[in-house]
Amino acid sequence: MPRFTMFVSFIILMIASSLMAQTVGDYRTRNSGDWSNAQIWERYNGSSWVPVASAPTGGETITVLETDSVNVDVLVSVSASLVNQGIVEGNSNLTFADGGTYQHDRDGGKIPVSNWDTGSTMLITGVTAVAPEDRDQDYYNLTFNTPDMLSNLNMNLNNNTIGGDVHVIETGLARWYLTSALATDTSIVTIMGDVIVEAGTFSVQGTGNAQTTFIVHHYGNIMVTGGNFSISRGSQAGGTTTWYLYEGNFSMDNATSQSSTATVDGAKFIFAKAGTQTLTLGAGNTLSALPIMVNSGTTLEMGESQLAGSGNFTVEAGATIMTALAGGVEAIVSGVTATVTLEDESSYGFNGTTAQNTSTRMPATVSDLFINNTAGVTLSQETTINGVLHLMAGVFNNTIPFTLGPSGTISYEGGSLLITGIESNTFNVPASFFVAQNYPNPFNPTTTIRFGTPAALQVTAKVFNLLGQEVATLFEGRLQAGEHELTFDAAKLSSGVYIYRIQAGDKVSMKRMVLLK
Repeated sequence: MPRFTMFVSFIILMIASSLMAQTVGDYRTRNSGDWSNAQIWERYNGSSWVPVASAPTGGETITVLETDSVNVDVLVSVSASLVNQGIVEGNSNLTFADGGTYQHDRDGGKIPVSNWDTGSTMLITGVTAVAPEDRDQDYYNLTFNTPDMLSNLNMNLNNNTIGGDVHVIETGLARWYLTSALATDTSIVTIMGDVIVEAGTFSVQGTGNAQTTFIVHHYGNIMVTGGNFSISRGSQAGGTTTWYLYEGNFSMDNATSQSSTATVDGAKFIFAKAGTQTLTLGAGNTLSALPIMVNSGTTLEMGESQLAGSGNFTVEAGATIMTALAGGVEAIVSGVTATVTLEDESSYGFNGTTAQNTSTRMPATVSDLFINNTAGVTLSQETTINGVLHLMAGVFNNTIPFTLGPSGTISYEGGSLLITGIESNTFNVPASFFVAQNYPNPFNPTTTIRFGTPAALQVTAKVFNLLGQEVATLFEGRLQAGEHELTFDAAKLSSGVYIYRIQAGDKVSMKRMVLLK
């Protein structure tokens, strides 16, 4: 095809594409002036732009062209789309309603001071080198799609609330930051919805100003599927950057995470829900630094996620970590080159599908342990349990023994101990000898028998069938005064009624129990 013919075809294609981009009823400016002045507007009729008798109502796609400036002099509610390539002065007369979008389709300029209703969206598309003015507003949804951006820019948010989602689609060769601050100043941002990062680079801040404090209060999810999502990209010597996750979960795939704050442990994501949250680190990530703290009262379900890089990892007393990794706690943090702090009285759970060990990285004194793996879990070091050992599924290999602390207990919820025996609490001394009914009852295949002795005594505990035949000896020996628990594993016995008999000194008690298989 001759070059001239190709050129003409290209021009025709461009014109056709331009026409196809318009819809009948769309408005655009043809002059500057007040919004209510119909003479500054024209409307697309399907083939051309024509003058109009009335200004747009806000239910149309409206474009303010690059050369024009519009003053919103009347109350306008945009429920469709307002594309700003020029200047729009909102003066609080402008509202973006549910489903309405403001598209900032130019470099620099200003975002009209507006009311942002639930379901509205502030979309930045045209910024390349200069951030728009008046960007520190309370938006609902905030979306970045700036593939031609060349300079790192910030939204200058402070004491502002994003009522919906923050969505990062693309940031070109540069970065978007939520905020910035002068030296010694503080900036606080609240996000009620999700943070979604598809590509580009996004962070809380990127300042080198010293002694700055940045705080993000977040009540949604973090979902990263690409790009660079980092807690901090500024050194802020002596400063801190803290992102609190109060409700949602955190997932990251095929992305990079960093932290540039110079202060030791100065930047971190804090899981702070009074309940369970999930951290899912999938394939393709580069975790240069992903600093994390898990607050007391929070359970962080980590699945097969493994941390790496120079970010600290802290688990407070009262917090719980759940892992499905075969190597247990050590496998979670083996790639971390910074400080790992696992406080005593934190709790740990093992819920994988292949055999797991707890690892020696788990604290030697814990609050609760959750054993929920049908393939089994092996204790790696002598451990004191001051809370509850939850035997939920599978066998807990306690060949290396554990010790129940003064308030420690065992809860049989479907799992079992490899080595059954007696657990004692010598701090609770009963006034007289007692034997409680086993629990659960009926049972299959394990049950717990609790009894108490008022003094140090020789104790014998045995199980008999209804024919009077001994089927198990649970304990023989001397016990200190206190409350004691025995575990009876009847896996090798058939269903039926059994009698357990406990003798302490010259006192004897017998009770019935039922095995149902």
